[in-house]
Amino acid sequence: MKKTKLLIGAAVIMLFAACKEEPVIIPSPSLNVSGRTVLVEEATGVRCQNCPQGTQTLVAMQQQYGANRLVVVSLHAAANFSVPYSSSAYDFRTPEVQELANYIGPLEGFPTAAVNRRLLPNETSTFLTPHTRWGGEVAQDLFGDASMAINIANTYNHDTRDLNIKVDMLPDQVLTGEHRITVLITQDSIRDPQLNGNTLVPDYVHRHVVRDVVSAPTGDIIAEALEAGVVITKNYKVTLPANFDEHHCSVVAYVARGGNPDKQVLQAAEKHVTD
Repeated sequence: MKKTKLLIGAAVIMLFAACKEEPVIIPSPSLNVSGRTVLVEEATGVRCQNCPQGTQTLVAMQQQYGANRLVVVSLHAAANFSVPYSSSAYDFRTPEVQELANYIGPLEGFPTAAVNRRLLPNETSTFLTPHTRWGGEVAQDLFGDASMAINIANTYNHDTRDLNIKVDMLPDQVLTGEHRITVLITQDSIRDPQLNGNTLVPDYVHRHVVRDVVSAPTGDIIAEALEAGVVITKNYKVTLPANFDEHHCSVVAYVARGGNPDKQVLQAAEKHVTD
């Protein structure tokens, strides 16, 4: 009888010891590593006469695949092509946006865009021209394996315009090497002048404009180990300027490798500020 009790006691001790060594991790129900979301970073400018063709291509692809599968951000970082007109109400240029574009790769023609920052064979930049090449690269990456899930939760105060951003990342495999998270504020449906061909359109609808880089432009290094099934959370807080229309603003977050030249984006997500 004593022996039986001792065995039971030992089993209970072993059970608790095992629980301590291997904690049960319950991810957020909103995190689900079920598919890959592709990121397209478009470099553009209000004086770039061919850039609207690229934007139209990306809008059509988003309508085809859905905004939950294809995230687009537009960087007004095309040197002299991005200088606003005297009639412009907005200047979409910022030093952070320019630094982000420079980090992605050299700009060698317009319209141009990086698809998940993949550097293709025989290319010198992750930015790809012409825009007719983007569709095939997006389609290829959509069917790639998703190595993690990303979920964005926004808490916005309409009175103070303070925005709290919570980004959860859930790898489904061990990811080694350096990885970085980038967080942006984009604004859609901004009406302002744009050169389209040889015509200056006074009320052109600008799409996916990066208005603020919340993280470091080159991304914040993720210091935590990226292990399968372990959720990593990052929190950010910003105050939206008065000229940002919060009803058309979104938070975009994505994780990329931190190597050089390997800066490939592994996963991306987008969430409206006021949802």
